[in-house]
Amino acid sequence: MNIISQSCGVLLLGIVTLAGCADRPTGPAPTAELSGAFAIAAASSVVCNVDGATWEGDPDAAVVHDLAPTGPVRVGINYGNPNNATLNPVTGQLSGVAVDLACTLARGTDRPLTVVGYSGVPPMLAGLTSGDVDLAFTLASAGSNVVNVAISHLGVENTYLVPDASPFQSVADVDAPGVLISVAQGNSPDVYLSATLKNATLVRTATVPQALALLARSQVNAFAGSRSAEAMFIASSLPSGRMLPDNFLIANIAAGLPLGHDQGLGYVDEFIDWGKTSGLVQLAIGRSQLIGVSIPPPPPIEQRLAFLQHHIARLVTNGVLNEGQGRALAVKLEGALDKLSVGENEAAMNKVAAFINQVDAFRNAGILSEAQSASLRVIAQDGRGPGDALIGAAHVDR
Repeated sequence: MNIISQSCGVLLLGIVTLAGCADRPTGPAPTAELSGAFAIAAASSVVCNVDGATWEGDPDAAVVHDLAPTGPVRVGINYGNPNNATLNPVTGQLSGVAVDLACTLARGTDRPLTVVGYSGVPPMLAGLTSGDVDLAFTLASAGSNVVNVAISHLGVENTYLVPDASPFQSVADVDAPGVLISVAQGNSPDVYLSATLKNATLVRTATVPQALALLARSQVNAFAGSRSAEAMFIASSLPSGRMLPDNFLIANIAAGLPLGHDQGLGYVDEFIDWGKTSGLVQLAIGRSQLIGVSIPPPPPIEQRLAFLQHHIARLVTNGVLNEGQGRALAVKLEGALDKLSVGENEAAMNKVAAFINQVDAFRNAGILSEAQSASLRVIAQDGRGPGDALIGAAHVDR
C-alpha cells in the first residue's frame, strides 16, 4: 500500500466551493468567547442553545487547572468532520455534536467557553499539544502517544464513496492494485487503512473536503470516510456518487486532552458517560441529522462507580458536602464495588440503590441542588428508570 500526499485542491465547506490553494485555511478559524451563563453567545461562531439534561460537574481546583488554566475552557473543534461539527461558510458559525457537548460541559463546569475551529485533525492536534486549547473534539479513541483520549461518545460507520459507474460493489473490491483512495490525514479512516490496505494507494489531504474534492474531479477512484460526510457530499456536489453497502471500519471517536492532565481526563470521562446516559448525545445526533452513527456502550461498571466516587470527593473538597455526608455516599459505592468483586450482583445493585436514596435525601434536605443530584443519579440509574441501578440484568453473567 502506497501513500501520496495531496496539499493543494478545492476546499468544500457545506455546499459552497472555495477554489484555490495558496490561501487555503489550514489553521484555526476565528475564536469566540462565551459567558459562563451563555447570555452573550457569539452568533458568528457558536450558539449554545442545547436541549436536554443539565450537567453539574462540581469541578475542584485540580480539574479547573487541567480544563481551564487560563480562565475559560478552550475547546478545539475539528469542523472538517461533520460527525463532529460543521462550519457555515457564510456566517462562520460552528454547529454539531462537538459544539453541543462543549457548551454543556462548560456550562456545568461554571467556566466561560472559548471555541477554536480547525479544518482537520493535524492542526487541531498541534493546537492541543502547543497549549492553544485545553480540550479537542474529536480523535480516534484507540489511544495516542501524543494526547490522552477520553471514552468515546460516537461510533461512526466508515465506507467508500465511489462514482455510480464504478465497478466496486463492496469494500473488499477497493483494495486492488492501481486503485487510488483519498482520505483526510490523521483521521480514523487514515489510521486504519494505513495499517490494513495491501494493494490500493492512499492519497492523503489535509481535510475531508479536500479529499472529497479529489473524487469529484476524478483524480481518485474512491473516498474513504464516514457515511454522514459522504451523504452530505452526494447531496451537494456528487449526485452521481454512491456509498458502498458495507463498512471497512466503525470508528469510535472521542475528545482528547494533553498528556498529564489526568484530573481533567477523569472529569471529561464522567461527563461523556453522563452525556450518553442522559440522552444528550442522542439529541445532538438528531440536531445534526447524522447518519451511520451510534452511541458506544458504557465503560465497565467499576469505572462508572469510580466516576461517582470522584464526583463525591469533589463535592466534599468544594464544601458542598461535609466529611460525614460524603462518607455516607462513598461507603455505599465502596460496598457496591466489594460485592461486584465477588460476583454478588444483586447485592451490588442494592448498594447502588441505597446510594441513589441517599442522594435523594440530600436533595430533599437542600444539601444538593436538583442539578447536582440529577448529575449523580443519571449515571447511577443508568438512564433506565427510578428502580434500576446501573448494575443491571445485562451483567448477571459476570
